[in-house]
Amino acid sequence: MKWGICRGLDKIEEAAEAGFDYIEPPVRCISPEIDAGEVAEWSGIIENSSIVPEAFNCFIPGHLKITGPGADLGSLVDYVKTVLPRAAAMGAQRVVFGSGGARGVPEGFPQEKALRQIEDFLSAVNPIAEENDIVIVIEPLCSKDCNIINLVKEAHSIADKLGLSNVKTLADLYHMGQDQEPYENLREADTLQHVHIAHPLTRQCPMPDDGADYAGFLKALRTNGYNLRISFECKWDDFPEQAPRSLDYLRSEWDKLS
Repeated sequence: MKWGICRGLDKIEEAAEAGFDYIEPPVRCISPEIDAGEVAEWSGIIENSSIVPEAFNCFIPGHLKITGPGADLGSLVDYVKTVLPRAAAMGAQRVVFGSGGARGVPEGFPQEKALRQIEDFLSAVNPIAEENDIVIVIEPLCSKDCNIINLVKEAHSIADKLGLSNVKTLADLYHMGQDQEPYENLREADTLQHVHIAHPLTRQCPMPDDGADYAGFLKALRTNGYNLRISFECKWDDFPEQAPRSLDYLRSEWDKLS
């Protein structure tokens, strides 16, 4: 298992020093608005680091609508044609499709039509992902954060239905906890290709005796056969002090299951 952290590229050395295997920054740092020179600077920093951004999150910005009457598939595809090659060049193998601001369904717009728009978007960008050897993972967002695709079983259903080579599923312990989704859904999601972890109620960094059932979550992943990457996407009160302890704790919990 590889353990990573969701932080900006400017924190790559801190992440490496804390013991993480990779970093997961937001796509906005390589968006079309960022000129090639700045992207090249980031690439140079990555080349001199002991870890790379094996994943990126926050795939589509909120102003590029995927659902609703203002959705523009052509503009979305153009955006993806820029960011996925940039991500791949930096070492990315996963891009996280949460993007609640982009995929959230406008009030009064039919949910069924919005879901078809999301499916059309994923189908349109799958060839770009395949060309760049990146898997796009659909992130379920809890119902308070987004009004569509809230559960792992829903994301898995979409990925399974579409059957696309480079569109799969993500599980996020925090979002599962917010909507009380059972771990059983992890065991049945054979499209699972990426994981986020944090305390399921507070989103704080995982710690022993904080009341969360990390062992049960990790056991469900083991039962699924998952053994790829888990990214910490959580809050830190004192990163230099907490990060190594939190990381060592979860690594130990994982190793107990082997």
